[in-house]
Amino acid sequence: MATPTQWARLISTTIVQHLRESEEAVFRRFKVFALLENSGNILMNQSGRSFDWNVRYRLPPVSSNNGQEPRSFARVNQWKRAELGWKGFTTTDSIFRREMLENRGQQALVDVAGKMSERLQEGLQQHLSFQPFADGGEAGGEKNFDGLMTFMGYDGTIDESGGVGPFAKRTSSNLGDRYGYPDDTYAGISTKLGYYGGGALGDGDAVWPNQPVTETADFYSPIIINYNSQSYNEEATPAGNWKLNCVQAIRDGLHHAKRNDTKEAQIDLVCLSRELYIAFLNTYNDKERIMITKENGLKAMGFNEVVSLDGCEIASDYAVPQGKGFGMSVGNMELRCLENNLMVAEGPFYDEQLQSYRFSCSTLGNFKFTSPRSFFMLDAVTAES
Repeated sequence: MATPTQWARLISTTIVQHLRESEEAVFRRFKVFALLENSGNILMNQSGRSFDWNVRYRLPPVSSNNGQEPRSFARVNQWKRAELGWKGFTTTDSIFRREMLENRGQQALVDVAGKMSERLQEGLQQHLSFQPFADGGEAGGEKNFDGLMTFMGYDGTIDESGGVGPFAKRTSSNLGDRYGYPDDTYAGISTKLGYYGGGALGDGDAVWPNQPVTETADFYSPIIINYNSQSYNEEATPAGNWKLNCVQAIRDGLHHAKRNDTKEAQIDLVCLSRELYIAFLNTYNDKERIMITKENGLKAMGFNEVVSLDGCEIASDYAVPQGKGFGMSVGNMELRCLENNLMVAEGPFYDEQLQSYRFSCSTLGNFKFTSPRSFFMLDAVTAES
């Protein structure tokens, strides 16, 4: 660029060296899609006006019998129906025929038309990478895929004062409560504790998730970890914030999620927002870190910025909402697509009236989570202290 201090003859006789390259400063690496693809959980060629599935929310009732008492027989419905619709995104571009003719030969610093479809796919891929964490149920959010935030809503905290049941809700702020009270709907089914009946198993004043409950009570309830709770540390003066509590809060989520102890239900990854991850690394003692040897984990895929806690990978992702973290069970996640490819490029189509070529790239599909109970969220449910 010419400046006022440059001599006129230099400007008139010497041209700028235009490099025949385009600096790519827009791409980021997203880990969740890598895990889904590696696990074979991106499904193509789906069909139907929408998709639904049965959720088994209860077990057959069991009663005592000494072997001499009459038995009663009654039909038992053990299922509820979940249903989600298809959603999608598209990105477009166009180029006038004249511009395409001009943008060729030695004068073409960037091949605009030749790589237009490729750039559209890259843009759509970047947008899709935010969708695993999206809220498809919030106002205006129906345009998003039904990601994790769709079922992570909460209202107040679970009252840990004791004597009020396994999951009594406290709407007033209490800095000692460790868990948010799940209050959301996913695929038409409520995530509220005890919404479909059930209660505590055994005696005691413990509260959920420390208190075992019947399967109907929490079959669709995710765990909301309040990482600002003052109950996570033993400071002389009670305090609660992410820096103090991060290791204990993550452990709390990891081990309570194991109440659904199946191979598919295990937490594969705890994905943190960048600022939470940096604070976690600064707090987490280097001696506690264990090298990850999972053959299908992020480390094996070339993501080096990953550490391990209690055998689970901990990482950050640019797409995670600020101040949040998610415990993710990849075996309970699917991305279902209507097309035979995740992204479908179309064009160029020539418009005779506008004398331009049109390009587009689109996707149609949605996420499916097999029971929110297999996931947890780390959030500042109460204020930092």
